[in-house]
Amino acid sequence: MTLNNRLRTGAMLLSTLFFSCFYPPASSAEPADPQLRRETEIGRKAVEQIEARWELVADPARLVHLAMIADRLKPHLERDISYEVRIIRSDAANAFCLPGGFIFFTSRMLERLRSDAEIAAVMAHEMIHVDRAHGVQMAAKANRVNLAALAAMVLSGGAVAPIVLAQVAQVAINSAYTIEFEKEADSMGLDLLIAAGYPPSAMVTLMEGFMHEEMKQPIREYGIYMNHPESVERVQSLSEKLKSMSISVERKVPLQLLRTSIAEDGESARLLIDGTEVWGGRQDESTLELLEQVRKLLDRDFQMELAPYDLQLEGDGNQSLLRLKNNVLAKTPLPEGMPDLAALRGNLLAALARAQSRHPIAKYFR
Repeated sequence: MTLNNRLRTGAMLLSTLFFSCFYPPASSAEPADPQLRRETEIGRKAVEQIEARWELVADPARLVHLAMIADRLKPHLERDISYEVRIIRSDAANAFCLPGGFIFFTSRMLERLRSDAEIAAVMAHEMIHVDRAHGVQMAAKANRVNLAALAAMVLSGGAVAPIVLAQVAQVAINSAYTIEFEKEADSMGLDLLIAAGYPPSAMVTLMEGFMHEEMKQPIREYGIYMNHPESVERVQSLSEKLKSMSISVERKVPLQLLRTSIAEDGESARLLIDGTEVWGGRQDESTLELLEQVRKLLDRDFQMELAPYDLQLEGDGNQSLLRLKNNVLAKTPLPEGMPDLAALRGNLLAALARAQSRHPIAKYFR
C-alpha cells in the first residue's frame, strides 16, 4: 500500500471513529418510564428522517461544549431524559428538540448566538417542550389517538407511520406548537435558566434578536420563534416575569458587550471597552490602580440599560467627581497626564451608544 493510500485509509478510520463517538445512533438505552420509552422510540425514528435529510457537522469541540451546557440544564427538569445534542449544516437559523431528548442546532443558528447564555436559552426553551411532551401531545391529538397508540403506529412501520413521523418532525422543526405550549416553554425555560445559573436576560436578548430579524426579513422559512405568539408579546411577558421576581434585565453579559480590559504597552496604560480606549495615562502604579478600580465598577454597574443621567459629573475642574448611579466612579485629583473626568464621561456615553446600536431592538429605559 502506498503512503497516500495509507494516509487516506487512516483519515477514513478517524472519520468513522469521530462519527461513532460524537454522532452515535440515537440512544438505544431504554427509559424505565413506559411513557418516556414510547416518546423516545418516536424520537429515535424521527432522528433517522432528520439525519437522512441534513448533513451532520463534524465539530467535536463544539459538540462537547454544547453537551456541557445541556448537562448543566438537565438536573433542573422534571423528567430524567438523556438529552443528545447534534449539529446539522443549514443556512436557516433554527434549533429544535425531538421527543426523547434529541437536540438539533443548525450551523447558522450557532453562528448567530452570541454567548453560552443565549445557547442555554435556546436549549432551555426546547428542552421544556420535550420535558412537557408538547410535540407528541400535538401529534396524538392530530391523529385522535393516545400516546401508546401513536407509538404503535410509528413502530409498526405501516403506511401511516411516515405521516405520523412527518407530523412529529414538522412540529419540532417549525416550532408549530400552540400558543399555550409556546408560552409555557418561554416561562418554564426562563425558570430553567435561573435554576442552572445562567443570566435570565439571555432569554430576553434572544427573543429581541428574533424580533430584529423579523423587522429586516418578515418572511422566514422556519425557526424556533416562528409566530406563536408574536415575539414582541413574548419579550414583554418575559420582562414582566423578571420584574415580578425582582430581577433586572441586564443584557450586556448575554450579548457579550460593554466588556472591559486594561492594556499596557510599557509607557501607557489604557482602559478599554469593547476594544476601544475610554481613558488612560502613564503606566505607573497610581494610574493602574485607578484604572482597575474604575474597571471593576464598570463591570458591575455599567449596563446596557443605563440612562445618561445615571452618569453624573459633579463639582468643578479642580474638585470634581464622576458618579455612576450611587457610586463614585472616579474623583480628582487624578494622576498626572490623565484626561479629565468630563472626557471619561463622554467616552463612556459613546461606548454605551455603540453597544446599544449593536442591539437596537431593546427598549433600554423602560
